[in-house]
Parts: sequence; structure tokens; C-alpha cells
Amino acid sequence: MSRPRFLPELDGVRALAILAVLAAHAGVAGLSGGFIGVDLFFVLSGFLITSLLLEERRRQGRNRLAAFWARRARRLLPAALVMVAAVVAARPLLAPQAVGGLRGDAIAAALWSSNWRWALGGTDYFAQGGTASPLQHTWSLAVEEQFYLCWPLLLGLLWLGARSAAQLRRRLLVGAVAGAAVSAAVSAILAAGAAPGRVYFGTDTRAQELLVGAALAALLLPTWQARAGGTPERSPASRDAAAAALAGGGLVVLLGAVHLADGSPAEFRRGLMTLVALASAALIAGLVLAPHMWPARLFATRPAVALGRASYSVYLWHWPVFEVLDGERTGLSGVPLLCLRLAATAALATASLLWIELPTQRLRVRPRRLLPASAGAIALVVAFTACSAPTPQPSPLVAASGPLDAPASLPRSAATAPAVHRAARMSSASPSGTLRRSSGPLRVDVFGDSIAWTLTHYLPALPGIEIRDHTALGCGIAQGGPFRYFGQQYADKPQCDRWPANWSRDVRHDRPDVVLLIVGRWETMDRVYNGGWTHVGQAAFDARLSAELDRAVSVLTSTGAHLLVSNEPYNRRGEQPDGSLYPEDDPARVDAWNRLVTAELSRRPGVRLLNLNKKLCPDGGFTWDVGGIQIRSDGVHFTPQGVRWLTPWLIRALRSAAG
Repeated sequence: MSRPRFLPELDGVRALAILAVLAAHAGVAGLSGGFIGVDLFFVLSGFLITSLLLEERRRQGRNRLAAFWARRARRLLPAALVMVAAVVAARPLLAPQAVGGLRGDAIAAALWSSNWRWALGGTDYFAQGGTASPLQHTWSLAVEEQFYLCWPLLLGLLWLGARSAAQLRRRLLVGAVAGAAVSAAVSAILAAGAAPGRVYFGTDTRAQELLVGAALAALLLPTWQARAGGTPERSPASRDAAAAALAGGGLVVLLGAVHLADGSPAEFRRGLMTLVALASAALIAGLVLAPHMWPARLFATRPAVALGRASYSVYLWHWPVFEVLDGERTGLSGVPLLCLRLAATAALATASLLWIELPTQRLRVRPRRLLPASAGAIALVVAFTACSAPTPQPSPLVAASGPLDAPASLPRSAATAPAVHRAARMSSASPSGTLRRSSGPLRVDVFGDSIAWTLTHYLPALPGIEIRDHTALGCGIAQGGPFRYFGQQYADKPQCDRWPANWSRDVRHDRPDVVLLIVGRWETMDRVYNGGWTHVGQAAFDARLSAELDRAVSVLTSTGAHLLVSNEPYNRRGEQPDGSLYPEDDPARVDAWNRLVTAELSRRPGVRLLNLNKKLCPDGGFTWDVGGIQIRSDGVHFTPQGVRWLTPWLIRALRSAAG
């Protein structure tokens, strides 16, 4: 049983949904809530699948589940598996931080379980910066497939003993409404305390949207059957007007959500998914009930129908395309980059539709043969992925101490008060654990942020050098706030502002021979100063930063230690959705900070510069690799192999600083 071709307006609904998703992923201004396009897909899917199952039961007296699952597998599986295999094969084109978890992502996508991989893994869909998995979009396909698998079985239980079609509809309506209410309640409870990804990706929290669609199918079953038979009755003008108003109202709410929503936890606590589900149901109901009115005619236009019928293909391929064709690789941003991405997506989606999806849909294979063949195809892709994709290397920092780049990597609830990491690591120590004072190894204290942390904790044992780590994650020398990081605003961190007293205490206790200071990342961010937003490169704030830097130099040399101050290398922690850099990654800001460092050192003849920028960026711009070695793990922090490559140079600099 195929999808009724006489409901073209529902293809138009698919077009609206995919356009919203594309706009959100492309960072189109004013359309940040385009992610609700997936919610619209879910409601429509729940409506269509339930309507088809009801119609099949009416005509044949039962549902042939094997045939149903075979149709779903033939429709969705081939193109999805090809896309997963293509992404794995194209891993050299992906950003390094997107490749580490690719094996697990691909296997989860092939097994239709990727939503739970991210739900239970603490992934925040709305986290700014960084690089998401090129397969992250498969979470919604996983939810759909889980629904296709479980919903017919649940319907069978609901219908046991039903004596009439009316009783069957009542049971379905009550069951779907009750299930949606439970799902909405679970969402509200989890949104109050769980990680954001648990609410966004969970099948149980998303069930409300699918079940709202299913309840709508029960309500509209007579209209559906009339239209399915090709003889819909002409409704009274008043009913048509009411249906058109219902569709128009639903459309207005959906467009409002696309414009206003931003994915904050508060929106999910207040029932964003439920609101969007009800608005989607209103739109669909109005279109089905009044096929001759203006909303249905709008959604049934040829461009809308054509895009809607290709929406699955577009959705499958757009996200990997957006990840590969980024601002770094293309040198583009904004509208030019969007046009390139859309053109590439259209080409791949068309090829997928014509050469994979339509041919496999025309296949006439018995379910008892198709289902084992589908399982075999999944196993083949899993095996290919296991053999092809690299095994992720765990980061000692993440495993031992939490996020590197606090607060961006922290859950929103902890972002305004990230933990400050303090540890001591000695290459050589006395039995009591205190550093030897009078002779022996060169004693080096390291101060700075998480970049300094990765350097000290990836360093191999250094003959003749003792390293003591006094770094603090998420803290530089810039004081005050609020500040902006990856487009989000965070409050001041008082624990970071205590660095003058902490550092003074540490150098008095350790009496190091050399002090290494690595800061700059947190000094390039937007901060509130003198009542307004400012940043490095602006005169008043530069004067403030210069004073802080002068104070840091004075504190760290107060015991007579030699001081080595690193400048800031160019970074590329992530891109904005439109391909442009976030302000803190702007090379002009790095240059402005480095000029302040150079100016300070020119006034301090005994203080030396560690030119980390030139070492990591030999060509004058950000790079992932130097001499064939990947030196950055996420566009900011060092890789273990990068630190090993850097070690001989660092040893020479430390010994030279010590005189």
C-alpha cells in the first residue's frame, strides 16, 4: 500500500519542515528555531503511518507487519546506509575533531540507535562552537525507525478484542493522547535536571510528537478514508473556513517558533515540543479537512510538492555536506557558502533519489527475503565502518578532569561556575613529595589555562627538569564579566579572578627557577567593561589588559624566577553556522593580544617570549598539522603527538630562559 498521491499538500508540509532545518543549520539570521522542522516531520509521520495502518486494517481486516516493515526498510534503508558508508569513506575531508568518534557514530546510525548514543552521551545539540558529528542528524531517523518498529505492535495490543471500527478509533485516540501526555510529562521532568541532549534526543521524550500525529489520524479517519477513496465530500463553506483558520493558526505558531526559539533548556521545560506538536497537528488537520482552501493550495504548489518528495534525500545528505564544505575549507561564509552547500546538497540528493531510492522502492521482493537482506546490508556497513574508521583516542584531560574548554564544553547548568583544576606533577621528587630546592633538576612552574594544562599533562618525562602544574581550566588573567563565548553569555567566574593571590602563594612556596605563563585564550573574548561590551584591540580594554599582564609578570618574578611568557597562537575552535569565525577566534584579536605581550616584555628585559604562535602557525595562519603531525585536537588544545613534537623546542626555551 503506497502513500496516497492525492494529498500533495502534505508533501508541502515536508517542504516547510526541511526548509526550516536547512535554515537553522545554515545559520540564517532570524531563523534560529528551524530545528522544530524535525518536530513537524515527527507529527506528520505519526499521522501518515497511523492512517495507513488504519486504512489497511479497514480494507484487509488485519495489518501485515512483515510487509509493513519491508516497505519501510525499502524506503529508508538503502539511501541511509549508502550515506553512512560515504561519510566513513570521506573521513579525510572532515575536521579532525569530527573523526575521533566516527566509528561509534556510524555503527549507531546503521543500527538505528544513534539518538540514544547522543542522549546518553551528554551531547548538547545546541552547544555552540566545536564540530558536531557528520552523522548527528541520523538521530531523528533512529527515532522514526524505532517508531515504525514498535507502533504497529502497540496498535495490535490496543485493538485486541475491539468489536467495531468506532471502538477501535476510541481506543487508539485514548491510547495516543495518554501516551503523548506521559511523554510530555517525562520531557518536563527531565528538562528540569537532565543533560539537554537527554531531552532532545530521547525516543521517550519525542514520542509525544509521533503520538499527537497518531491521535490526529484517529480523529480524521473518516476524512482520510473519503479522500483515499477519491470521493471527498464538499464541506460547507463555514467548515472550510474554520479548517483554513486552523491551518493558518498552526502555520503562524510554527513560523513564530522558527523565528523565536533558540533551544534553551527553559523552552523545553515550558513545553516547546508539545506546543510545536499541537501547532503541527493543527496545520495538518486544516490541510486535510479543507483541500480546496488557500492553505492547502499554498502547500500543494509544484515547488513545495517537489521539495517535499525529495525531503528525505535532502535531509540525509545536507548535514555531511555542511560539515565538509565549511568556512575553513572553502574560504567562504554567509550567502556564498550557503549557495555552495545547497547546490552540493541538491546534487547528492537528486542522485540519491534517482539512483538509490526510487529503484529500490520499485523492487518487488517478498518480506521474508527483504528483511534478511536488510539485516545483511546493515551488517555489511557495520563491518566496513569497523574496519575503516579510526578508533577514538581518549583524552586524559576529559577522562580525568572534565572539559578542556570550559565553559563551552560544560553543561549549561554548570557553565557559569566551572571547576578550577589544580594538580601537581613532578618528573623528579623527594620521598616526601616536595621539590628538591638546592641542586639538581631545573624547577619549572607552569601557570595558565587549559592550553597550558594539556601541554604539561602530555609532556613526557623531561630529564633534568621538574614540572609543577598550577594551571586552571577556563581561567586567564582577564578579570570581570560577564563575557561571551561562542555567542553565549556567561557570568563572571570569581574563582578565576583570584589568580593574583593564588599565584603569589604558589611561587613563594615552590621557589621555581623558571616560570612559564601561557594565557591569551580568555583575553580575546568579548567582556563587559565600564558598563559596555568590549574586547582586546579597543583602547580602554587594552589598557586594562596591559595592567593585568604587568601585574602577572610582577607576581611571577617576585621570588627571582626567570619568566617565559607565551604569546597566543591562532585558533579555530569552531565556526558559526554560516561558516564565519566566532569573535574569539578572529586572528585580528590574537594579533592585538600578542602586541600587548610584546609591548610588556619590551619593558621587562629579563622576561623572555615563547613564540608559540610562530611555532604552531608557521605560515601565519591557523593549521591543524605541522610537518605532517596533527598538533591540535579541537582547534585550540594540543594533541599528545603535538606535545611530543613540541618538547625538544620547549626544553631549549626553558633552559635558555634559566640562563
